Amino acid sequence: MKQTEHIINLDLPPKQRWSFLVDYKSEVDELLQCYLNDFEGADFIFESIDDYKRAVISADFMEEIEFISSISKFSSNEILIANLYYDILKFYLGCTAFAIETDGAILHSRNLDWWTDNNLLSSQSKIFDYQRNGRTIFKTVGWVGFIGALSGTKPGKFSVTLNAVLSKDAAEIAMPVSFLLRDVLDKANSYSEAKKTLEKTTIASDCLLLLSGITSSEMVVIERTPKRSATRGPDNGIVCVTNDYKLIENGNGGESELQATSCGRYDRACELVGAKKPTNANECLDVLKDEKVMMGITVQQMVFNNKTGEIELIKTGANNM
Repeated sequence: MKQTEHIINLDLPPKQRWSFLVDYKSEVDELLQCYLNDFEGADFIFESIDDYKRAVISADFMEEIEFISSISKFSSNEILIANLYYDILKFYLGCTAFAIETDGAILHSRNLDWWTDNNLLSSQSKIFDYQRNGRTIFKTVGWVGFIGALSGTKPGKFSVTLNAVLSKDAAEIAMPVSFLLRDVLDKANSYSEAKKTLEKTTIASDCLLLLSGITSSEMVVIERTPKRSATRGPDNGIVCVTNDYKLIENGNGGESELQATSCGRYDRACELVGAKKPTNANECLDVLKDEKVMMGITVQQMVFNNKTGEIELIKTGANNM
């Protein structure tokens, strides 16, 4: 079923871009409370957020956050912390993703796995269409109150999705990954420019980034720690990623419960796509729905058509638009 796409007008001042959220006040508060519940007792995060904000977060992003604060029951600092969820608590996230070429187009597919009460993150998932001069610049799949990107596409250019991973490298006072992805989707004008930025930029925490463009040669997984990077390309025209490093030496890094299933999901996704390469979004979704790929905590399933910018989004277990 076609999902409603909410337009973010980038020609407007930052404090006006999310004005439509006045119609979603209760949803914003419910989602923010969901994120913040997981920070209960972590007072050190709230004590240091002002210093981090001044050092790292752009004025435009802060203006967007301050507008959201103006229509919600939460302070701008609380909203910023909620937006930093991945960088602080990434061990709650799983995810499986793959990219393939079919009929001259690249299809970029992903499950977003994230535990949540009451199916909240699934039912309230939305597509955001960021525009300038009435033209789509990029799209993301996310939630109201969350201004970064975990999954996004720039029509005719590239798509990028984030998977969680853990290394032993120290965190950095640097750009949060979800904000970097939004910046790249907005400002990078090509796959190669996006790839270079995602490989070279110092970031706050570890991640795995599936980046795909519009030709068969434009598919990579960029393995990141805050300062290290390793990039692997496709095997037989397929590139898959779950939640473990394949190239980066990680010593005896920690492992979350989600990561413990990573290899099994990776092998199964590669097996399915290799045995019968999907030719359309529905066949990609069939792979994502496989019982050995999909998790009980999968909240979103999506397929990006990199050429057209079309997004097929399934809110797992949800009937809401």
